[in-house]
Amino acid sequence: MQIREALVGAVNSRSKFHRSIFLFAITLFVLGIPFSRFLMSLGGTVLVINWFIEGHLEQKVKNILQSKILLSCLIIYFVHVFWLISSENLRYGLSDLWIKVPLFFIPIIFFTSRPLSRKEFQNILLLYILGVFISSFSGFITYLTGNLADKREMSLFISYLRFEINICFVCFVCLYLFFKGEITGIQKVVIAVALCWFLFFLLYSGSITALILLFITGTIIVIKTAIQNRNRFLRYIMPSLFAAAILCTGVIIFRTVKQYFNADFSIETAAKYTPDGNPYFHNPQKAYIENGSYIFTYISDTELREAWNKRSNIHFNGCDKNGFAIRTTLIRYLNSKRLHKDRLGVEALSEKDICNIENGIANVSYTHKLHIINKIYSLIWEINDYYYSGSVVGYSVPQRIELWKHSVQLIKKQPIFGVGTGDVKDAFANELQSDASALAGTNMRSHNQYFTFTIAFGIVGLLLIVFSFFYPACVLKKFKNSLFLVFFCLIILSMLTEDTLEPQDGATFFAFFYSFFLFLSPPKKIE
Repeated sequence: MQIREALVGAVNSRSKFHRSIFLFAITLFVLGIPFSRFLMSLGGTVLVINWFIEGHLEQKVKNILQSKILLSCLIIYFVHVFWLISSENLRYGLSDLWIKVPLFFIPIIFFTSRPLSRKEFQNILLLYILGVFISSFSGFITYLTGNLADKREMSLFISYLRFEINICFVCFVCLYLFFKGEITGIQKVVIAVALCWFLFFLLYSGSITALILLFITGTIIVIKTAIQNRNRFLRYIMPSLFAAAILCTGVIIFRTVKQYFNADFSIETAAKYTPDGNPYFHNPQKAYIENGSYIFTYISDTELREAWNKRSNIHFNGCDKNGFAIRTTLIRYLNSKRLHKDRLGVEALSEKDICNIENGIANVSYTHKLHIINKIYSLIWEINDYYYSGSVVGYSVPQRIELWKHSVQLIKKQPIFGVGTGDVKDAFANELQSDASALAGTNMRSHNQYFTFTIAFGIVGLLLIVFSFFYPACVLKKFKNSLFLVFFCLIILSMLTEDTLEPQDGATFFAFFYSFFLFLSPPKKIE
């Protein structure tokens, strides 16, 4: 009897040890997803080694093969493997399979592991908040010290595009724990402060994509809550307040755009000469309106050249740090300050203004501390310039439009089965090159995950992957879980404008949290 008890104790002790290692690996993951690719890789390594050493492999394999839900989760990875057969560039294809290997092993290990307790589940989410906070705060401080040229570089450790999704998701995690979590009053205060920080970070960084993701996902959750809840406030008043906020935002954007293009200029009454007696050049084209005035009016190149060369070490015929002509940047900057483009206009600029122009800042509005305002003005300029001139280089939205056009052209060539896992990059590069696109040689791809899937695997592969996304969640009724719904919406929506799952950080983020909610959620309802 004593021997049996000793054996049982040893088994239980071993089980607890492996469970501790399992939780440690998950901790590395949630800290690493927003913070460190190394921690993500280390967490994956520990998870796999522990899973094999833990044993019971025969039973685990049996459970895996008998689960339609798990096998459907793995379809996305199986598609990548199967379509490698038709690829010519096996080296790139194998590299892509390695990057996406979290889509294979994380679902398997989480499925064959015991679900988390409510406390463990909550602690993992708290650690995730900590990881995102450390990453965002580190980037913010680094930017303030002047070590970063662009606010997008505040994502020090992973791609800023994937980091934006993390920031959006962590905002909802904070809300979930604040209202649904079993936490102390002090913890609620800390979470509330963290939420305020994340919202400030989004506004400060000026990510339009992230704010749109946050807005659309928030709308979906508000509608879901209103439909399901019998509370009058949640059912009627909260959606009304949300609708009012949407209306106000729309009005502000409409007025901003209207003021931007509302230029008041008459060539008949405009001055013909500068105060120094040199002739002005006027070209009031609608294609070149910015900040409510025509860019190419009241220009005296002679005075601009002379005055600029006296104030800057970069010659008037040279380029700013972004590679654009100083003349164009200077004229736009003077225009944004409502100054004439002559000697007096240049002399009215401060030393800070001169530095801004040299650094490629073409509009004084771009220097606004709240970066979201800068971004709105920048997007208006990009779209307007693209509409009239077709320019895409250095622009965000026009580049995406250009890439989507070429994606559609590429899909039409092999619509059913695509080009294969390993040939996506080469096929896209060749498409841009053959069409003499301005983006040729940039190594850019679709900037749309659905297009990328269709180019690689055709419509057949895309449908299989979409099935892999939706089927497990539908069968397990996970869409009733608001936090899972938030995560799923963020991923599905982000893939419209980004290749979300292509890099390691994106694939790991999706594989981890998708499997986390599907297989590790506490058995009891967490709503």
